[in-house]
Amino acid sequence: MPRAKKPPKPKITADQRKDWRYLPLTEWKTPTVHAMISDLNRELYGVETYIPLRGWAFEQGVIKRALTQYGAEALRETITRAFREHRVTPQYPQLTAGFLIAYLLPRIMPVVLAEQARASKQAEYCGNNADNNVLTDDEIIDLF
Repeated sequence: MPRAKKPPKPKITADQRKDWRYLPLTEWKTPTVHAMISDLNRELYGVETYIPLRGWAFEQGVIKRALTQYGAEALRETITRAFREHRVTPQYPQLTAGFLIAYLLPRIMPVVLAEQARASKQAEYCGNNADNNVLTDDEIIDLF
């Protein structure tokens, strides 16, 4: 008797892939990151036409490597912090993905990764209170 096939996962359209605010981080790809950076340039700096650093192929390559190496969550947080910290000038009126990943990511990413590690350790510790015989507030009150 043949095995029952699993239903196929719903495909994500190109428009959905570029909707970075609502797309789950597990589905993030290079176009999602490009859309995020382009949208943030438009919203924060008023840049209507995004011009990539060294061309589209270079930017797609650095984005793909960063996504593979660090993951979507860390990359999203790094991009958000870079846009918060970076100040554009009349000579350079936008923040490109190539510049962001090549020059700002090495400074910001270690902080982001350290905070993520600290948060996961804290969540692990808090989740294991029963295993470590740590008393809760209610248990301490009951003792008195």
